[in-house]
Amino acid sequence: MNTTTTPTPQHLEQALETFVENLEGLEGAVQRFEEALLELDEGALEEGALEEGAPVHHNGQSSRLLSPSEVCQELEADRASVYRRLRSGEIPCLKLGNALKVRREDLEEYMKGQQHLRSLSEENSFRDR
Repeated sequence: MNTTTTPTPQHLEQALETFVENLEGLEGAVQRFEEALLELDEGALEEGALEEGAPVHHNGQSSRLLSPSEVCQELEADRASVYRRLRSGEIPCLKLGNALKVRREDLEEYMKGQQHLRSLSEENSFRDR
């Protein structure tokens, strides 16, 4: 004799909520693991190796590659938001092995764009008054 019961909508809803909570926890764990791997990769790369022999542009600046930590410092932003912008492509980046690197020129262009957006936003706020 088969004694299986049909799940109620409440049981299904509880199971779905538990599944979503577990999935969100797993997503956070994977993100933290990925960031830890990137930190490990950054530490494994010799910082000076990317600086030595970097081509110098006509404006005198080198095209050195920046680590995500250096991008955080340049933008005065937290790690999570910088990694989010890197992953989304908002900030252009290169992948060298498992390490993410940002060309200084790309970061400067991004920063100019952000300043331009801020000034447009400020202009519009003055017009609305």
